Formats: sequence, C-alpha cells, structure tokens
Amino acid sequence: MKTFAMHLLFDFKAGLRDKTLLIMNYIFPLGFYLMIGGIMPKLNPEYKDMLIPSMVMFTILVSTILGMPNTLVTFRNNGILRSYKINGISKFSILATQVISTIFHAFIVTIIIIISAPILFHVKHIEDIGALILMFIAMSIACSGLAILIGTISDNTSVTVIYAQVLFLPSMLIGGLMFPSDALPKSIKGFSKLIPTTYGMDAFKALSVHERGLFNPIYSIGILVLTGILSYLLSFYLFRLDNNNTSESKNKFIALIALSPLVLGTLFI
Repeated sequence: MKTFAMHLLFDFKAGLRDKTLLIMNYIFPLGFYLMIGGIMPKLNPEYKDMLIPSMVMFTILVSTILGMPNTLVTFRNNGILRSYKINGISKFSILATQVISTIFHAFIVTIIIIISAPILFHVKHIEDIGALILMFIAMSIACSGLAILIGTISDNTSVTVIYAQVLFLPSMLIGGLMFPSDALPKSIKGFSKLIPTTYGMDAFKALSVHERGLFNPIYSIGILVLTGILSYLLSFYLFRLDNNNTSESKNKFIALIALSPLVLGTLFI
C-alpha cells in the first residue's frame, strides 16, 4: 500500500511538472473554458445553463482521452514500464495510478470552474451539486477507461492521436457540449448515441434541471459505468510491458468489446 501511495504521488506530481501533461490537465481546459465562457453566452444566452456541465465534461475529455494514452505509450516505449515491473510494481498499480491521478487533476479544474463561472460569466450556481458529482464520476470512469485502453493497444503516440481524435472530435461536435443533443438532425442523433458525452450531458439535464431527456438517466449512467469497467478489464488483459515481446501477444480487436454498451444504447434506447 505504501508503494502504491508513493507511485500515485509520483504520477500526480508528474501531471504538474511535465509540460505536456500540465497543458492537457490545466492550461488547455481552463483556457478553452475562459474562451467559450466569454463567447458562447453572448451568441446563445441559453448556453449559460450548460456552461458549467459542458466545460466539466470537456475537462474530463481532455485530461483523459487526450492526455493519458500518450503517457502510457511513452512509458512503455522508453522502457519505464519494464523497470516498474523489475522493481515490483504491478500492472494494476501502473494502470490505477494513471487513472486516479488524472481524475484528481480533472477534479481540481472542475472545482475552479464551479467557483469561477458564476463570478466571471454570471451563470447560475449549480443547484443540484449531487447530479454534477454523479455525472463527473460516471464520465470519469468511462473516459479514463477508454483512455487507458487506447494507451494499452497503441504502439506509438501517432496511433494514440488518431484513436483519441475519433472520440474527441465527435464529442465536441455532436456530443452535447456545444449545443443540446435534442437539437441535432434526426439523421445524426443515432451517431451521437455512440459518444459518452451524449449520455453524460443528457443525464445531467434530467437529474439537475429536471427536464425530460433523450434517455432514462439510469440507462445513461449505467452505459457510462459499464463502458469504463469493460475498458479497465480489457486494459488489464491486453497490458504490455513493451512492443517487442510477441510471446504473449493478444488480438487487439478484443478492445472493441469496450464499446458494446454504447452500441447497445444506440440500438435499444
């Protein structure tokens, strides 16, 4: 337990010292939040109601999907993961510390957004903070799981960028962050159900604002949590210390199982 705590503290400090991680964990999310907060409410006054949850969601996406995979791939390619193994650090510890430290960074940024948004942009305080916390937990589980899975199956950082953008760009465009999912054309709504942020934003809307959402919030939260759990399990199964050891190579296409809750959501709800 002491070793795990030390490893977790090391990963947390790395998120502050490493320039790339510092950008992904703090500078990019907060910079984008300040820009969107200054522009979007003037273009669409109704956006004030969704500024805080959408920027919290954006923070989780950037910290996990854009930040975590490259770190894991770099550690593996530089031999750091193998040195961890030699020094008795388990793969569970390697994966868990990455997840926990990243979520903690996102939590700090979330607190900054919740406190500053009413002051800077005159938006309403979150009335149901419990709904926001529940959304944060569910989205963190789903996004960190998918992020760690991307890092596990990718051989280099170029591949992680491609995989990450497949999730990130649709989340920004049709995932409910910039405008409500129910405003999308009917032909695109089906595709939006494949994106975790769609369920996160819809669940928050139903639980906090008490408006009728596209889905039952229980289904949305269940899909997010199940996606994350499957991603964690598959990451643990597919974990590699380096790219050269082919003696225990496993089919990477198994990773697609992690998307099954999203696919089922698209088909049945």
